Amino acid sequence: MKLAKVKVEYTGGTTITERVTLDPATGQVTLPPRLHALLKAMDETECSPAFGLEYGGQILSVVASDGTYNVSIPEEAKPGIRQVLNAILYPSKDQRQQNGRYMHTLSAASIGGAVGYVHAAPMLDLQTVVGAAGLGALGVLLWYGGLLAMKGE
Repeated sequence: MKLAKVKVEYTGGTTITERVTLDPATGQVTLPPRLHALLKAMDETECSPAFGLEYGGQILSVVASDGTYNVSIPEEAKPGIRQVLNAILYPSKDQRQQNGRYMHTLSAASIGGAVGYVHAAPMLDLQTVVGAAGLGALGVLLWYGGLLAMKGE
C-alpha cells in the first residue's frame, strides 16, 4: 500500500485534494472516510466530478464502480532505450517543465548567436542575412515551444 494524492474537481469550481491509499498491484484506491462522506454529499447536488490520482509523476483517472475506486497503473519502463523513449514521449509534469526551461535557454543562445553572427560578418550579404534570420526564427520557435512545455496541467 502506498499513499497517493487525489484531486476531485467539480464543474461548479469546487476542488478537493486529499491523500488516499493505493494498492499498486491491483490498482484499488481506498478513500478515507471523510472524503467518502464528502463525495456522497456532493453527488446529491453536483454533476459527476473529474477524479484524478497522482502516481509516479503522472495523473491517472480514477474509475468508480459499485462503491470501489480503481485506477489502471501503467507498467514501468524497463531500463534501457525504452525508458529513455518513455521519458521523451510521456514526460511527467516536472520533466515537461525542465524541458521547457532548456528550450528557453536554447532560444536565448540562438538569438545571441544571431546577433554575434551579424556582428562578426565582414560585410552584410545575403548569406549573413539568411543565417541570422534562420537563427532568429529558431530562437522564436524554441521560445514558443518552451512556453507551451512549461504550461501547467
